[in-house]
Formats: sequence, C-alpha cells, structure tokens
Amino acid sequence: MLLSVILDSCVIYPMPLCDTLMLAAEAELYKLHFSQEILDGATRNLVKKGRMTNDKASYFQEQIKTNFPDGMVEVPEFLFSLQR
Repeated sequence: MLLSVILDSCVIYPMPLCDTLMLAAEAELYKLHFSQEILDGATRNLVKKGRMTNDKASYFQEQIKTNFPDGMVEVPEFLFSLQR
C-alpha cells in the first residue's frame, strides 16, 4: 500500500523540490495529492516572484493535473475556517 501525501504550495513553489517530489510520485514511491487551492497558491507566488508568467502557471497546473489525474482532492470548507 502506497503512502498518500498532500503536497502543500510551500513544497510546490521551489522548483527543484517540486521536481524531486513529482518524480518520486511518478516512480510510485508515494501517492501524490493536491487541491486547486494549493496549486493556485503555488503558482500565484511563482508569478508574483517573476519566476513564471500567468500562461506558464496555467500550463504548469494543467500538466500536474494531467500527469496525476487521481491527485486532485477537495478540501472540506471547515478546514479553511481553521486557517483564519
């Protein structure tokens, strides 16, 4: 049984770490999960810091979703209220 891991935006943002974690998931060392909110947070920061354009950020998100189609999870609304 594979370990399931939710990747937060703070580990998707640094590209070398993101690449390593995506390759490990692709090699089936663990099952990768993420939410749309997590992807938006990571790409928002990449664009804000000038490391990606908006178009590249959209492409990046689509590639993650395409390569890990079972990775998307919905975050229950009550968990968002815990962050505030």
